[in-house]
Amino acid sequence: RRSSSIARIRTCGAPPVWPPRAAMLPGGGGRYVPMPGGAPVPAWMQQGQQPNGGGAGPIGFAGHRSPGMQPALAAPSLTTPRLRSNSFIGMGGCLSGPLAPPGHQQYQIQQQVGMSGRFDGQPVQQVGQTRVVSAVRPNADPRSYEDAEISHEARNIWVRIAGDEGETMSRLQLIRALMEDRTVAAFVLPGIDGSNLMENDDAYEAAHHLFNDISRGKQRVRFQDFLKNFQSSKASVSKASELRAIFERLDCNKDNRISRHELLSAVKRDRVLFDLFLRGVEAADDMDDEALSGAVDDIYKAIAGDWKHFDFADFIAYFRTISRVEGCGLHQPIDRRSRRVLIIGPGFGTQLNPMQTQVVMQSGFQIFWVHNVPNPEETEFRMLPHVSKIRDSIDQIRPDLVMCGSKGGAYGVALWQMGYWRGPTLLINAHPSCTELPYDVPIIMTHGDQDPVYPRPREELETLINTGSRNMCFLYYSSTSGTLASGHTPRVGDQHNMASLIHFETLPRLMESVLCPEGPELHFMRTWTERLTQQRQEAENRLGYTPQKLRQFWVSTQTRAAQDSNDFLQDVPRGSQEFHWVSTVFRHGAKDVSTYGYSKEKWERCGLIRIQRIENASQDEGGTAPYYNSLRHSFECMGIEFIPGVHTRWLFHGSSAIDSIVSNPIQGFQPLASGTAGEAVWGRGTYFARDAGYVASGPFCGVPARDGTRRMLMCLVTTGMSCAGSPHHNGILPVRQPPHRFNSSVDSLSSPEIFVVQHPGAAYPAYMITFVS
Repeated sequence: RRSSSIARIRTCGAPPVWPPRAAMLPGGGGRYVPMPGGAPVPAWMQQGQQPNGGGAGPIGFAGHRSPGMQPALAAPSLTTPRLRSNSFIGMGGCLSGPLAPPGHQQYQIQQQVGMSGRFDGQPVQQVGQTRVVSAVRPNADPRSYEDAEISHEARNIWVRIAGDEGETMSRLQLIRALMEDRTVAAFVLPGIDGSNLMENDDAYEAAHHLFNDISRGKQRVRFQDFLKNFQSSKASVSKASELRAIFERLDCNKDNRISRHELLSAVKRDRVLFDLFLRGVEAADDMDDEALSGAVDDIYKAIAGDWKHFDFADFIAYFRTISRVEGCGLHQPIDRRSRRVLIIGPGFGTQLNPMQTQVVMQSGFQIFWVHNVPNPEETEFRMLPHVSKIRDSIDQIRPDLVMCGSKGGAYGVALWQMGYWRGPTLLINAHPSCTELPYDVPIIMTHGDQDPVYPRPREELETLINTGSRNMCFLYYSSTSGTLASGHTPRVGDQHNMASLIHFETLPRLMESVLCPEGPELHFMRTWTERLTQQRQEAENRLGYTPQKLRQFWVSTQTRAAQDSNDFLQDVPRGSQEFHWVSTVFRHGAKDVSTYGYSKEKWERCGLIRIQRIENASQDEGGTAPYYNSLRHSFECMGIEFIPGVHTRWLFHGSSAIDSIVSNPIQGFQPLASGTAGEAVWGRGTYFARDAGYVASGPFCGVPARDGTRRMLMCLVTTGMSCAGSPHHNGILPVRQPPHRFNSSVDSLSSPEIFVVQHPGAAYPAYMITFVS
């Protein structure tokens, strides 16, 4: 079939001639709209203005619903199997696979999929804690602004495919546009390189599935069918809002296009843009003007080719090619008040787990419920008639996030497979019908290892989460620790009703994370730092989070080999800023109550006798710095940003062998020989605590000196990406993204108090603190 398609492409005549850039005018969202024969441009089309006077349309193929809403992209196939699915809608609209009920090979569904109704813009009615959408008026059109944006964006891409005079589009035209126009490929099939369509089986099949989605069995597609497909789908574009913000920082002339000179000037004057575009360029900070101009010129060619300007479509296509925007410094918190969350009622536990419902209702999001669907696990249940009701609610409410729990997860899986929802999704409990995740969809899945209803091995869930798009899926796993010699188990994993979600605002933080453009896992790890007290956060920021920052207070220039630990120690003067910052980190922990029971109030009144700075240059240069740099490189390969303060942390360590740790010339910590004091309840490795009070409350600091004092280390630890710990970890952590493994483990993903590292260079003992409890 591919060979015949190639022959047809080669013999079908000359490709359509696209209008030159000079004849294209800026449209909504930075696109260019070809105007045949010099025809005048409608007023609403100029500069992306909409009928109601709105500004430039947001980013994405079908545009945003609201700030931060993910734009629509391709829906899964309704006539052929999707690439990443174990269930699919077959010919004639029949469902097969694990969602088909027992004893039924297939059953019919409505052929027409799309927006069956419109939200009328009226306020919702409050019924207790449930928000119900008002009745829909068929003629109401309160979202004409959004629809104009979507229509405008779709029209721009349509012209690139079918030409400005084209009324219909064939399969061949779509495939040819994907091969020849990277902007079409970037928006229609994000993450797939259309230039090698005929050499890549997955890309080739995805293109044909996309046409099947739109055509519904027809030979040619009209624009309205093309538009409807992308209106009814809610797939995400990672980093979309941040890309728009970056583009606007470049566009000083506000003409929706960037010249070579504009790019060079912006990189010179704006440090954020300098770091963004020149990240990875060797010795970028030491470049002279000529070298800098050459480096920027290479970047410009990669974005614009031979054109004199590039527009926003070219810009976002370029960043899709390099996977993500790194280091742009535009991370912003999610505004919960503006985000709509649709919760599927069955299985969420409004009666059996009222605390979970209360946490969600008090989270600050706009909450909507779907209660008019039955339990999908009933005998002889027919899925499709009921999932269509959820689709109607999605079309009416246009949520930013869909949530489901327990048995409601079957509805979530069905929404993905039928193309009714392709946006951020949060699944509480991993439903058995979920065996593979959809492409390019942000997903958080939560599960506990004590779940008696859906007992699924952790290895199976880790494999499942890796079937989704990289850096867009996150497994929140609650695990049980090992048992101490006393017979006590410090932590027990969640059961079916996940208790950890209702503490420390965990569930609302997960809801925020799956909505964040930088990826759910990275954003959720950011929230760990936010659980610290404000005093500690400020003190840590002053001390810094990098090996380079460690030396800001160093006074020694020692080059000779040290004989003992005293050769590396320098007293930190009382009254100095450094002493104040270290003592603040030492005394203050998190805002959350400790799981391990020590008294934070008593600890803050402990006696701090002495703080000594450890200046072991050989250990820093031979162990800590190389590991830090290797981890940064690993992060670049995984396509995620390495963030000091998120992937490095100030932690505490107690040991009876402090002197040998301090004086070791290369590696002070020996992870494979560690873990005996803590009974290795979370596996093999070197254990560090978030709170100094926890270290002091146990036997970790050894026997007190004659004067009653004890010592512990305050360390800068490169934790990287962390997973839930397990007593079965024997020094090798699970794979996060092949071939890269997690870099550390924690006792709890909700609000971790214990970190375990397996590499000797992961931690540097920065300060030795002498104290009296």
